[in-house]
Amino acid sequence: MNSWVYKVNSRRPGLATGWHFDDFFRSRRERSCQMGGREWIRSPQSWARLRQVRAGDLFVCYQSDERKIYGLARAEGPGYESLTGSGIFDSVDFQPRGLRLDVPVPVAHPSTRDIFGHVRAFCVPSRGTIHALRRDEIRAILALLARSNPAQREAIVRYAEQVSARERGAGRSAKSGRK
Repeated sequence: MNSWVYKVNSRRPGLATGWHFDDFFRSRRERSCQMGGREWIRSPQSWARLRQVRAGDLFVCYQSDERKIYGLARAEGPGYESLTGSGIFDSVDFQPRGLRLDVPVPVAHPSTRDIFGHVRAFCVPSRGTIHALRRDEIRAILALLARSNPAQREAIVRYAEQVSARERGAGRSAKSGRK
């Protein structure tokens, strides 16, 4: 399983509106939520990263205009092309609901700079919507999210450790095919 930062902005230059992660977290949908598309993800770096996304990958949901982490989400499946055959991987579907933090965690606060100061996704300027996280980075981020949201500590740990049903099923079928 890989870990990623997914950045959104509620104010997009030249456009009437952007998007806020609360739209995802407050949704009561029982089906996956498409994230991205041609108008949203325009960076070749993000296209390359989305090509690497697999079902069950963990996403840190970062609201860049507020410089806060709002929660965690999981990929329902691999990253994909919104226009089939284009070669531009600009979308991923998030599993329903995700985990909204009670207290969004600021990345620019002096108390969090030690953790976020070296993670490229949170440095200014940083280009692109999708950023890969190393194992040490995601461990430090998850620990900080849990410290900042003590009432959700167990939920954060469980969510970070869960494996999607699709991923478990794929593992079983692959194992059963071997003799």
